[in-house]
Amino acid sequence: MPTIEQIRAARALIGWSQKDLADHSNLSQTGIARIENGTNKPNSSTIMRITGAFEAMGINFIQGGVQKVQDTLIVSEGDDCLRRLQDDIFHTLKPQKGEVLLLGIDEITPEEKENYDYTLMHIERLQNAGISERIIVREDKQEFIAPKSWYRKVSQNYFSPHTVFIYDTKIALALRQPHNKVLLLDNPFFSESMRNFFNMLWDSSEAIE
Repeated sequence: MPTIEQIRAARALIGWSQKDLADHSNLSQTGIARIENGTNKPNSSTIMRITGAFEAMGINFIQGGVQKVQDTLIVSEGDDCLRRLQDDIFHTLKPQKGEVLLLGIDEITPEEKENYDYTLMHIERLQNAGISERIIVREDKQEFIAPKSWYRKVSQNYFSPHTVFIYDTKIALALRQPHNKVLLLDNPFFSESMRNFFNMLWDSSEAIE
């Protein structure tokens, strides 16, 4: 639940008056004023309306304050762009022991020695840090570089060799040979939408035996 100070700060950050907040959250201006001066204690429904209005404007309530979401798009190119992405995944998730979702992966082979060896190391450090992966591959996949329990398979008709990584608030698209390029977007709303899509596909896919 945001504090009175956080609500005021959030309004100030995007230049909203109390009336603006009331209009966007479908509440009365009087109601907003009473919440902010401490006269009324809002119920959960009212809080959801207020936070929903701010979230739609890219405002997040964080511990002790507020922040405006700033989209970050990073393009990495070169032979080591995948390894740089793996490093970002590890360092982003290490404090929270989260998970990585991988869609459309065409896994690295031993012939790509440098990336293959680094990926083996990356998988090991993920496991040691308590980070897991869920990976969707095409149905004819026979060899697996990560634990089989991490995988599910879908029809080849729905498969793309360009891998999407979803982790924390980030989405990355890895375009491998001959592209050697990674596009990384940091946006909590897009990542949540992609996560929901991934989960829908995961729930309808088959486990690897």
